[in-house]
Amino acid sequence: MVALSGDELRAEAAMAALVGDALEEAEIEFTNAFNENRHVLAGFAKCEKALDLACVRDGFHLGMARALNLESYTPVETHIIQDFSVAAAGAAGLDVFPVSVAAARRAPGWKAMVREVMQKAAIVGSDLDGIWKKLAVGRLEWLAATSATHQLKTTLRDSLKADADKDGGEVFDKDSNDAKMVWIYAMASQLPPCKEAAKTWESVAKISSPLQPLEGFTEELWDARRPEWADLDLAVQEAAERAGTSLDEAWAL
Repeated sequence: MVALSGDELRAEAAMAALVGDALEEAEIEFTNAFNENRHVLAGFAKCEKALDLACVRDGFHLGMARALNLESYTPVETHIIQDFSVAAAGAAGLDVFPVSVAAARRAPGWKAMVREVMQKAAIVGSDLDGIWKKLAVGRLEWLAATSATHQLKTTLRDSLKADADKDGGEVFDKDSNDAKMVWIYAMASQLPPCKEAAKTWESVAKISSPLQPLEGFTEELWDARRPEWADLDLAVQEAAERAGTSLDEAWAL
């Protein structure tokens, strides 16, 4: 039997104490608070590194505590209001969000506030840790893949531009789609959830180096009508969605 922590025991006790209308009221209150802070959570899609993600996560905790009217939020709010760096950022016209989050983390009651938010989540059966982990992992995996394939994408896009310059500045759809297909495969080869589909395509297209798929490139083998490609394409699209973006948006960057 797994031993429960003090917080888990308290959450279970609170959940057991809430039944019927009381539990339904708690669920509604939590859902409303979550919806109120969805825009904060959506900020993960703009994050470029782990520190940015941590800032969004903690900003979400802060917003949830405020929306739930938690007693533990009051001392944290007071600390933010009194923190000179927050006032200075506002006066300078800077983005106050990351500065406020940093100030909140320095507040003596920060850990207690986060703990209470997590307890409220547990009472209504919401896995905030699981939700956040899925968002963060998906975003970090995507960022790593785009970084690893950036040079290839640049080469492909430069080639398209060079060819277009020879054809009156027009990039033909077929050429663009073919270039994107090569890049999408390379992305799949770097994304953990897509690697199996990428390996299958490597066999189909006779690819020996995932990050250099143009070596030994045989156009006839790169047929987007093949079922193996459909599986890979769908897997990468889903990875893009988990990262809060799309293939078209990532290709254009």
